Amino acid sequence: MKSENDKNLMINMRLMKMIGLYQILSPNSPKILGINIFKYLTIIQLFIIQISAFEFISNIYFCWDNINEVTKYCMYLQSDVIATIQLYYVLKKSNEIWNCIRLTSTSHLAYKYHSRRIFEAGQSKSKSYSVLIMLLWVTLVVSWILVPYMVKNYYIEVNVENVVYRYRFSALNCLYPVTDKFYNEHFIAYYCVESIILMCWGHIRMIFDVLGTSMCITIAFQLKMIANSFSMLNITDNHSTNYHFDSDNATKLIECKESTFIVNFKVLVQDQQKVVENMKNIYRILRSVMLLQIALNSLTTILLCSITIMNYFNGLSLTSPMNIRLLMAIKESLNFALYSSGWTESSIKCKKILLLAMRLNNAEKLKLQITKKQIVNFELFTSIMQTTYSVSSLLVKQCSKKM
Repeated sequence: MKSENDKNLMINMRLMKMIGLYQILSPNSPKILGINIFKYLTIIQLFIIQISAFEFISNIYFCWDNINEVTKYCMYLQSDVIATIQLYYVLKKSNEIWNCIRLTSTSHLAYKYHSRRIFEAGQSKSKSYSVLIMLLWVTLVVSWILVPYMVKNYYIEVNVENVVYRYRFSALNCLYPVTDKFYNEHFIAYYCVESIILMCWGHIRMIFDVLGTSMCITIAFQLKMIANSFSMLNITDNHSTNYHFDSDNATKLIECKESTFIVNFKVLVQDQQKVVENMKNIYRILRSVMLLQIALNSLTTILLCSITIMNYFNGLSLTSPMNIRLLMAIKESLNFALYSSGWTESSIKCKKILLLAMRLNNAEKLKLQITKKQIVNFELFTSIMQTTYSVSSLLVKQCSKKM
């Protein structure tokens, strides 16, 4: 995918190059022993994340009697698990992801009169959302790393065999098999190690979120472009084809004879099938990771609320929960656009083609599903929040009775 074709993409390729995602996916990146050199770097990131995961597991074992610490390290561990799986899928499916990105270019659409205005709106939205995601992740990681310098006089107390050790507050506050004196004297070294872990984790999560969000927005606006093109087709008795444009050179209406209408209609159906097939490929690549992420984040949300309530009733300080993200993208107005085309004045042949196109669109499963009946949407998020509220309410009642 050459840079001169970037203008035909809604995805923010400049940002993808900035965060390294472009270099990881591109088959044109420099190689060593036939393998993309940037994939070697991501494997190093993966190795660092795996080491931190084992560290969190050992910390859970040593802090088993402290529910707050166990919750914290479990949350770290599940974040590592998600990051590991996300990076694994990006590496394993890099060629497929690259092909999916390449197919989102407007140059791969056969119909040449799609609305430029809708394309530019999708391009703007994709760029702004991807930049926002990058800024949010950068802000989170930088803030997390800088916290120890804002609370210099705060220490973590650890009781081991009736001996209290006071460790200086750090980025992750992991426990190490060293004395507090040794740790505090070499604090900078431990702090740098934890900061590197945080940066690797944040970078992995960021590139996956940028990829997923950009692809969802791109496909949604491509379908919107096709829907708009369907609705702009009309049949006229004239032998010539008339194109009406607005001031932004975006097609408003195409009036053509019946034979041209049928040809244009078939081309649009082909474009629709290309986009839908590409969307299915994206779903197939991202589905497992996103569903696991939703499940683990939902569990963490419920767990954090429970711990916060128990801390409150036990007179302990409330712990700030980590970030919660839910990503969703929606589409569906093609049938209305098909109905809006000038079908009433067409022949039986045109009406049959239109009906088949509607049936074809209805047959496509265009939503990310957990099961055959449950889809990923706002109702799923609402049900998670309701479960959290139910668990929290039950805990509040139980704790109130004990007081």
